[in-house]
Amino acid sequence: MDKDFDLVYKRLFLERDANHRVFVFFSGAQQIGTSWCALSLAHALNQSHKKVLLVDGNGKFSNISSYIQLHNPLYLEDYAEGKKTLNQLITAYKNKDFNILTAQQGNNYFSELSLGRIRIFMDDLNILSESYDYTIIDLGSDSTPKNLEMCRFADDLFLMCSEQSADLIKTFEFIRFMHKNHISANCNLIINRVNSFEDGYKIYKELYKAVDQSGLPVPELFGIVRFDTRIRDTIRNKELLVSRYPSSEAAVDIFNLAKKIISENDYE
Repeated sequence: MDKDFDLVYKRLFLERDANHRVFVFFSGAQQIGTSWCALSLAHALNQSHKKVLLVDGNGKFSNISSYIQLHNPLYLEDYAEGKKTLNQLITAYKNKDFNILTAQQGNNYFSELSLGRIRIFMDDLNILSESYDYTIIDLGSDSTPKNLEMCRFADDLFLMCSEQSADLIKTFEFIRFMHKNHISANCNLIINRVNSFEDGYKIYKELYKAVDQSGLPVPELFGIVRFDTRIRDTIRNKELLVSRYPSSEAAVDIFNLAKKIISENDYE
């Protein structure tokens, strides 16, 4: 068993051989940093000269607009009300190759859409995503039929987890929920807000044991993002960590996630 985990740990820092373009970020619990991680990764991919679309699918909290200052933003509520198309609601962040579909903070615009409209939304998003190298959807933490439809759209699902015991339990429950509902997207795990890679890996081993013993498919450990006090400063100033503090530990970890994703596509 330890040799198997040694191999997983080594692969954490190596390239994989898949090729995907659409990613959904999800968490089993709230306040794990899912929106921050999705936004930071999108920014890091853009800084690596990739065209990126970031979608605020977190209908309950709509956190993307709270992290950054957008110039004359347009909001997804206009799509929900049938006033505009997705293409008309794109807001550029810093440059034309980093685009965001955002909602007003705290407005649950998903509640305005029926399940049928969610499917139409995903069809529209599928067409729009063809213009980008990567599409990243921040989906939050609610296991609802609407969110399941979003997960079915993904090539890869990035499941966020922290070191809190309650978060581990909720992460396990979400893995079981995904399996029960036959979500086919590759499920990857990102451990966030830990003091070291070793601490993050211990969390993965604990989750691995519980998931494996239950006969469920075990998510691959895709990355570990270390705790960094400078994140608070960037949130307060509505700036992004990878540009304000590019050499900080968390920024380095985010850049490594971006490099891993890019290497997979370059491999193809």
